[in-house]
Amino acid sequence: MLRPRSARLFPLLVALLALAACGGGEDPVEPEPERPPDLTGTYTLESLSAVVGTGGQTLTPPNVAGTFTAQQTSVTGGEASGTTIFNITLPDGMGGTAPPIEDQGTYVNRLDGTWEQNGQILQGIGTYTFRNNVLTVEVTEPALNVSTTVWRKN
Repeated sequence: MLRPRSARLFPLLVALLALAACGGGEDPVEPEPERPPDLTGTYTLESLSAVVGTGGQTLTPPNVAGTFTAQQTSVTGGEASGTTIFNITLPDGMGGTAPPIEDQGTYVNRLDGTWEQNGQILQGIGTYTFRNNVLTVEVTEPALNVSTTVWRKN
């Protein structure tokens, strides 16, 4: 007895649907690993509070001024690193301004929010946040370098 043509095609149709549901035998696409933000750019100082330099007070322009340039050079897993250039002008305590603090060095920003900077003058370990083009760096050690700086990306 002959089976209708549709009955003979049914097993083939089921096999094709099963194969399609499995992705056609392709390897699943792995999502990109999460990375820390790329901080590359030039920033303008919005506020600075430091144990040394401001006596713990928070200063804002025009009482303090500064720029910060970062250039990311590598990313490995949850850690990015790069170079920095700082230029910060503080009041001299007598109504004028002290000579600018100019420094260059390196930084590391991690996915977990930790921060390290190593310059000739400005060094420290702490934390950072980067939201809406605003970078906030809180240096928690060493004790003489404890500070909070808020930078807006230009």
